[in-house]
Amino acid sequence: MNAKKTQGRRWTWLLVSLVGVVVILGGAWVGAYFAAGDQIPTNASVEGIAIGGLGVDEAEQKLTDELVPRYASPVTVSAPDVGSATLEPLKAGLSLELTQTVRSAGGGSSWNPVDIWRTFTGGKETELQKSLDEQQLRSELEEEAEAFTQESIDATLAFDEGSIAATDGVPATKLDVDETLPLVSEALLEGASEADAVVTRTPPAVTTAMVEEAVANYAEPAVSAPVTLTGPNGSFDITPAQIAAVTTFVVEEGALVPQTDVEALMEMTADAQSGLNLAVTKDASYTMTSGTITVVPAVNGSSIDPEELASAMQSAAVKTGDERTAAIEVTKKAADFTTAEATELKPTEVIGEFSTRYPHAAYRNTNLGQAASSVNGTVLLPGEVFSLNDTLGRRTAANGYVDGYVINGGVLVKESGGGISQSSTTLFNAAFFAGYEIVEHKPHSLYFARYPAGREATIYYGNLDMRFRNNTDFPAYIQGYVSKSSPGNRGTITFKIFSQKTWDKVESTELKKSGFYSGTTRTVEGPDCEPQAPIKGFTVNWKRLFYKDGAVAKSEDWSWKYSAGDRIVCE
Repeated sequence: MNAKKTQGRRWTWLLVSLVGVVVILGGAWVGAYFAAGDQIPTNASVEGIAIGGLGVDEAEQKLTDELVPRYASPVTVSAPDVGSATLEPLKAGLSLELTQTVRSAGGGSSWNPVDIWRTFTGGKETELQKSLDEQQLRSELEEEAEAFTQESIDATLAFDEGSIAATDGVPATKLDVDETLPLVSEALLEGASEADAVVTRTPPAVTTAMVEEAVANYAEPAVSAPVTLTGPNGSFDITPAQIAAVTTFVVEEGALVPQTDVEALMEMTADAQSGLNLAVTKDASYTMTSGTITVVPAVNGSSIDPEELASAMQSAAVKTGDERTAAIEVTKKAADFTTAEATELKPTEVIGEFSTRYPHAAYRNTNLGQAASSVNGTVLLPGEVFSLNDTLGRRTAANGYVDGYVINGGVLVKESGGGISQSSTTLFNAAFFAGYEIVEHKPHSLYFARYPAGREATIYYGNLDMRFRNNTDFPAYIQGYVSKSSPGNRGTITFKIFSQKTWDKVESTELKKSGFYSGTTRTVEGPDCEPQAPIKGFTVNWKRLFYKDGAVAKSEDWSWKYSAGDRIVCE
């Protein structure tokens, strides 16, 4: 009985003791829990930043302060020799998951004894948790794509003053967003400051390789030495400078090939072609003997074909040494205006004629005589345009002209060839009454009574010309001559245009003057001053009438306004 009681007491004591231990341990557990709180394990760190012993909020704030600036630093995305762009990672889709990172590092309250124990004794380096919105990053890259975009630039090849001038081609580039995206993603997640961009390159239409091939195959050998072209009766050389001047390069079937300016080559080698001893072709023409127009027969000659000339030059230009030669065919060349045509269309009568008189002056006799002589014998075929400036040339002493008076700024001054406008006026009227198309003419600014008002034309080399077109189906022969003046006797200059009639006659209506007005008086100083009487200004109107079958078939309106000539007083 006593033994049973004693054993019962032992179990009671053990139970009480066990309960006591549990209570003590439980108290210690609870105490440890509250002591640990939400602190980060002592040795915890994230990317080298110690956060052990800090509360969750403190740790998150510390990581925010130190990691966000690090990951917010711009990232340069670049492709060498193409372009670059700068991205702001946190705007380009990168997110730092700091709350989750702190929890992974052991932050937060826990009843787990292991966790509580680790809070006081554990902790380690924890990886920073990040995420990336690839769609946002793609949008950012697409916005920056222009920085990597460039148009292609063709390589070029040309000759510059006889030397080869070449430039390299540049391919077109474009950002390959799909290939660039993973590279930039990796850089953003790793916190790198640079990332590679992937670009696609499209070669230009003319590549550097094409230019190099053309240089080696044609450009360099072409200008290495002259080429010689031979014909049945001679030969001539084309110099490297001439080859370069007429050569350009064009793309054909994926290659650069030489192209020759055929017209320029013919013109540039015109003198040298005399070495071929070609027979000269001459059109039929006319001459006047004892007042009768006779036909000057055409002369058939020989020629070379321009295209064949260019082809022969190119074939010889790629050869070396004594092989830089090519044969060229010489063919017969008939005259454009044959003897038969000239005979059939021979001028038979005067269709336009005009004469003007001039006061005696030695310079007028000389200058007008020279002008009439230069024009005399001109043959103007259908469609051709006659230019008085081209026919007379520069009015210089070497060309037979002397000083005379011209109008310059409304004032008479002396210049070589002065008075020559009278030949222009006279020939203009002959062409006017021949019914020819007047291409260019300008009456004098001041009126001179020896000319028909308005129906006259001044001329000044390099500035003013008098031109007309033979707009008929018949060739014309122009005769010009002067009857020289002498003291007390006026001279006369005459032009006659011989042809076959297109119109029954061509007339001018009355020259109607109106709107008269006066200038002022000006005083001019200097030894070159020439006194001048006042000249009235006015407007003149008239018509040119073309008759066919006894009636007016066509009418043209003409008008001109003359300036008023100031009275010039010399001091």
